[in-house]
Amino acid sequence: MRLKRFIVTTIAALYFGALVGLAFVPTSDAVRGEWFWPVGVFVPVGVLLLLLFGGRRWWEALGFGVLGAAWLEAAQTLWMPLGYASWMDVVLAGAGVGVGVAVAWVITGPNWKYMRSHESPRMIAQGGTREIP
Repeated sequence: MRLKRFIVTTIAALYFGALVGLAFVPTSDAVRGEWFWPVGVFVPVGVLLLLLFGGRRWWEALGFGVLGAAWLEAAQTLWMPLGYASWMDVVLAGAGVGVGVAVAWVITGPNWKYMRSHESPRMIAQGGTREIP
């Protein structure tokens, strides 16, 4: 299990680093105006964050993905030309993270045992005829 976690962490670190590097590369207005770029780039972010946090913490993966998108846009307002950053990119990136979290949650299989609000009492049989609740 440790090897799988190490591999996912390594892939996530490389992808997040590349994403931050690409966020500060100036592009033309035609490419920036497309909606599929922020959505498509942030779908793997949602998948990787859900794999790192686990299925029970899907809301944390979603929150960190949206926070990361907002951080990138805030950094772009400081270091890129005026008008480069857009609040719509945060919304679209958040949608991409949401799609990635949902896809990863369905693929990894929700653990319905943990989705119950309470455990039903179980009876444990011991060596005798007596049952202990």
